[in-house]
Amino acid sequence: MKGIGLIALSTDPTGEDAFKAELSGLSVKTYTTRIHYDETDHEAGGFIPIPDWPVALGTLPPSELVEVIAFLCTSATIALGNEVLLAHLSAARPGLRYTSPGIAAVAMMQRFRFKRIAVLTPYGPTLHSAISHYFAGHGIHVVAGHSLAQSLNLVTDEDISKVSLSRIQRELEELHLAASPLDALFVSCAAFSISKSDLKEMAVALGSPVLASVNTTAWHCLDLLGEHELAEKLIR
Repeated sequence: MKGIGLIALSTDPTGEDAFKAELSGLSVKTYTTRIHYDETDHEAGGFIPIPDWPVALGTLPPSELVEVIAFLCTSATIALGNEVLLAHLSAARPGLRYTSPGIAAVAMMQRFRFKRIAVLTPYGPTLHSAISHYFAGHGIHVVAGHSLAQSLNLVTDEDISKVSLSRIQRELEELHLAASPLDALFVSCAAFSISKSDLKEMAVALGSPVLASVNTTAWHCLDLLGEHELAEKLIR
């Protein structure tokens, strides 16, 4: 059975369960470890893991059982950049394949030629502003974006996990109206509680594809494992 090594944040109450739910019933095994981080630095737009990368990744099973490493944090990818994050992961556990919600989102958008997107985030000003630059660096234009951080007083990952689907859909509807035509909308943060069935319902209601961090990461993991037909089922 093919294996995924999942690195979840110590503060995230939903991402691990949501990721495993995406892959439920498939012949893929997920092994999870959790990592703490310097929250003050992250709020300022950086990411410092505690313990460091080699120690954290060393708690996952050996390479005979794990073929892909998934670091389940979108904002850390944005803070570090794909190249830096991949360098950390590959140095800690060489010879595997690697992804994260940010890396997966870029891979999916490039695969399906999504060039104009709208983005909904729970981030403070520094990280929310950085997301447009992050996607632009990969040829993807964020034509509209909104953060729920201030209006909903989102401070922790637990706060983010409690944002209702109805509020998320309402915000996406407003972004869609403001920025059409769009190729897709992206809900950024693994702590949001959104399933693949929720995404499909929102896509039908909006008339545009809706992507989200956990679903996109699960899709990319399957793609990296060579399970392309299973990957496509996650987004159809």
